Amino acid sequence: MRQATAPPPAAAEQDQAPPDTAKMREAARCVLGPDAAPDVLPPAGEELETLIATLRGHLELLLPEVEQAAGRLPENSVTRYGAMYCAGEARGKLRAPELSFAPLAGSVMYARRLARVLVSLCDHYEIVSAGIEETSEQTALGCLADHCLTCPTCRAVDDEGMHAGLPCEEESRLYDVYRAARARTSAARVARRRQVGVSV
Repeated sequence: MRQATAPPPAAAEQDQAPPDTAKMREAARCVLGPDAAPDVLPPAGEELETLIATLRGHLELLLPEVEQAAGRLPENSVTRYGAMYCAGEARGKLRAPELSFAPLAGSVMYARRLARVLVSLCDHYEIVSAGIEETSEQTALGCLADHCLTCPTCRAVDDEGMHAGLPCEEESRLYDVYRAARARTSAARVARRRQVGVSV
């Protein structure tokens, strides 16, 4: 009788459900909410301890997913670099109570730090897991920066060596493109947050 064999790693990955970023964002909203509504008291006591444990659990679950997805992108990918940097920040927040910030371990301040980095990590995960090497906002900013670094008008200086601030139509156009891309990104994030609020 033949014994059943474990599925290959690739198949095992396909069977595993993706992280529930909506649930993670909702957990973060529980502690970040008071920032938007000062009259609402932040959680305290056992509720805060439970929330911190939940946030830490979400980060520990999401971190390897972000790193694996980012690792599949080219090394020069802007989104890969951003995701890896955020993952490093998240690991630092998780280690904080074990280092010189032990008093933060059960505080609202620590919970909010965890929540902010969790929301950012969710954003990065959604980008890198989709295989996006560079977002439209990053592309637009890169084009603007490249222009400003090479354009004689944008680089012009006055007699004292200070930036002359001469008007440049191409710089204005590229800046408008960047602002529009940034606005679309912000709108998409707001829509995701609203969707989380509706789904709860």
